[in-house]
Amino acid sequence: MDSIRLQALKLDAFICILAAGKGVLLRQILGPVPLLILWNQHAHDQPGVHALGNPQERAAYTAFAMVSDWQRAQYQRCFGIEPHRMAILRNAIAPSFAGLFASDEPVLPQKDSPPVLAYTSTPFRGLDLLLDSFPKIRAAVPDARLRVFSSMKVYQSSAAEDERTYGGLYQRCRSMEGVEYIGSLPQPGLAQELRKVTALAYPNTFAETSCISVMEAMAAGCCVISSLLGALPETGAGFAKLIPVEQSRQAYLHQFTGQTVRILQDFAARSTGMESELYRQVTMMNNTCTWEVRTRQWTDWLQSLAQKR
Repeated sequence: MDSIRLQALKLDAFICILAAGKGVLLRQILGPVPLLILWNQHAHDQPGVHALGNPQERAAYTAFAMVSDWQRAQYQRCFGIEPHRMAILRNAIAPSFAGLFASDEPVLPQKDSPPVLAYTSTPFRGLDLLLDSFPKIRAAVPDARLRVFSSMKVYQSSAAEDERTYGGLYQRCRSMEGVEYIGSLPQPGLAQELRKVTALAYPNTFAETSCISVMEAMAAGCCVISSLLGALPETGAGFAKLIPVEQSRQAYLHQFTGQTVRILQDFAARSTGMESELYRQVTMMNNTCTWEVRTRQWTDWLQSLAQKR
């Protein structure tokens, strides 16, 4: 870290992204005046924020930008960070997912028929559960299809490393009837694919502080079936169908399968209730969950912090 060049910038604010552990050093370099903000997506139990167990590290930051109420509650409980030092500045959908439907365009007619389910997260967050449940889903809705947009590419893993770790799971996708394994796609391509998808089938087993996969599926007019876990209730905003995880694997899969089948059957009936619900969902995402909206929220928050200083 070039401390001389950093000091010469005479910053109003410095924002640390993702990991804690440099707060004390940065405060020494920046001096007492600039705002020092930690903005990260990690849950309280992840290695990237273990340094917040150190009182000096916590004290070095002016404030903390959190992405959900659930994340803030965990940081208060585990690290003793005062609520007034934490602001909720949520994630947002990528620009490719904004405005996928015209304001007067119905959602359901844009969806493929027979119905398509999609999985768009990393493989370790429930893809195995989805593959366990899909044969039963397909038995109830024989023409249903599943498209899997998943890999470890988002974490910069090499294709060889990804295949070594999760190749068996990908092979299950390739060999299962009705399933198409695609892998990760650039955001513009994924947005156009999800515009045609009926539902995001995401039996999540990983407590997330937010979930951009769910947000973007909602913006693309997809129904969402996932888990009552972490910040997913906030992310789903009352639209997602969430299955309690505090039960046996068999009971969870039974409920997940049943909920998915009901949504596919409602889709086949082209119910006016589903159309209305999806239209409200898409409108909400475009009005409240874009980076343009978040930029204004960040600007207002930083200005309020500066005024208090």
